[in-house]
Amino acid sequence: MTAVPPFKESSRELIAEVARALEPYFPDITNKWREQLTREFGFDGRTLAAVERLTLAAGCSYFCHNDYPGFQENLQYFGTRLSKLQVDTRAVARALELYQSCCEPYIAGLFPDREAEAKAALEMLSSVSFVIISGAYFDSKTLESSALLRLLDAELVSADLVALLGKVLDITTQTFQASLGIILLCDSENGVLRISASVGLDMTVPDDFKVELGSGFSGKIAKSGEPGMILDTNADTGALRPMIRIKAKSLWGVPLKADGETIGVMVIGFPKPYEWLPTERELMRAIGDRTALAIERARMTDALREREQRIAELSGHLLRVQEEERKRISRELHDETGQALMVIRLYLGMMETGITAKNVRGKIRETVDVVDRTIEGIRRIIGKLSPLVLQELGLVAAVRKEAKDFARNTGVKARVLIADDVGRLASGTEQAIYRVVQEALHNVAKHAHAKNVTVQVERADALVQVIVEDDGVGIQARSGNSRESFGLAGIKERIAMLGGISRVISAKGKGTRIEISVPAGEATQVVERPLAQAAHAAQRPN
Repeated sequence: MTAVPPFKESSRELIAEVARALEPYFPDITNKWREQLTREFGFDGRTLAAVERLTLAAGCSYFCHNDYPGFQENLQYFGTRLSKLQVDTRAVARALELYQSCCEPYIAGLFPDREAEAKAALEMLSSVSFVIISGAYFDSKTLESSALLRLLDAELVSADLVALLGKVLDITTQTFQASLGIILLCDSENGVLRISASVGLDMTVPDDFKVELGSGFSGKIAKSGEPGMILDTNADTGALRPMIRIKAKSLWGVPLKADGETIGVMVIGFPKPYEWLPTERELMRAIGDRTALAIERARMTDALREREQRIAELSGHLLRVQEEERKRISRELHDETGQALMVIRLYLGMMETGITAKNVRGKIRETVDVVDRTIEGIRRIIGKLSPLVLQELGLVAAVRKEAKDFARNTGVKARVLIADDVGRLASGTEQAIYRVVQEALHNVAKHAHAKNVTVQVERADALVQVIVEDDGVGIQARSGNSRESFGLAGIKERIAMLGGISRVISAKGKGTRIEISVPAGEATQVVERPLAQAAHAAQRPN
């Protein structure tokens, strides 16, 4: 409530004295004042009655009992009402001025010796009254602005549509001091309204509860697209639900419209009959419009979130299928292609020992060398597709081997720093970290032009932290395309699937640093057995 100046103590007695003296003449004064006010402004009866409660005649009983705080409350109440009736404050000021001018002819006869003093008291009363009324107008406008701002805040902080609707009803019922609030949204498939949120209903709504469009209070609002009000629910003969009659004596309702279509209805109820005034009707409609936009945005956000989740699930499924496909190809290369090449080499070796011609033996030897190189290439491919060392010896050994192979093949100096407490991790975690390191080293070899690269792996309680850093040229921005590479996107996707976080730091000429942190998970149970396949892969045929 806006602070207001009090009536001066020295003026109170004189105001009360003037009011008592004028009391017999108030009917005549008020009639003359009404006529002038009607001619000048054309106020309807409702507005005229509210303005009359601001006059000296209305305050006479307060003044005679020295109840000036009560008169101030009266001014604030009817000032708020006039604000809701959309009466301009200039018209209110003019009404107070006209009432004082209607009183002045009587003042001259009643206070011949103190006429100026009595008129000054009435002028002071009008001035203070107008300040209090202006404060009530300001409070009313502030309440409206606050309600709309709170709706915007609710839209920003609500996690989903259900939370949003609950906040909207809380704000709306508090703004209008309503005891009941309901939001019904349209079920487009069935052409009915269903309750999506409620406040103050205090009862369980049946799952099959619905309102046909055009039926009942909310159904008619939804069909017409226009606000509605029931002043007295007991006197209403429409198809009003008994549970609503019990909870509310008056109902206000507005449609929720988005892009010209009604998507729902908001209804609030009051414990006693309460007719809405023009400003309240407009504010209720504005809240409805704001709510409809928020609902549409929340639905879009929910749909995007659901689609995002679906994409993440598909991406995870794709990565799992990719790993399985790599294993399958690796097995086929090892069991079929590799074995076939070994048989070819065996036959070539047998032919070489059985042929005496030097030129033929030379060609066979050359062919054997080609087969050997092919076998070696296939082994490298198998190692990249599904490294046996990762499956049997774990992440630490696999990372060391990957870095060693990288250094041998590229000439870039690779340093591996792995903490002693890393140990074995969950199978999916080890696989993801290995692929991240593999992709990072691949990017260094292909793009970085680096001389050195460092791979660090540490464990902090339940988290594993990995850093791959090079001293290359950094990630260069591509003109017309600011999107990151698919390799980096794949790294982030893998880590996000495990509930981890990733970060890429790069500056031109200062290298690139990839940081990831993932949950370690439960260690994979390792069955001790000879590395027969690894040993076989390491053997070079004679």
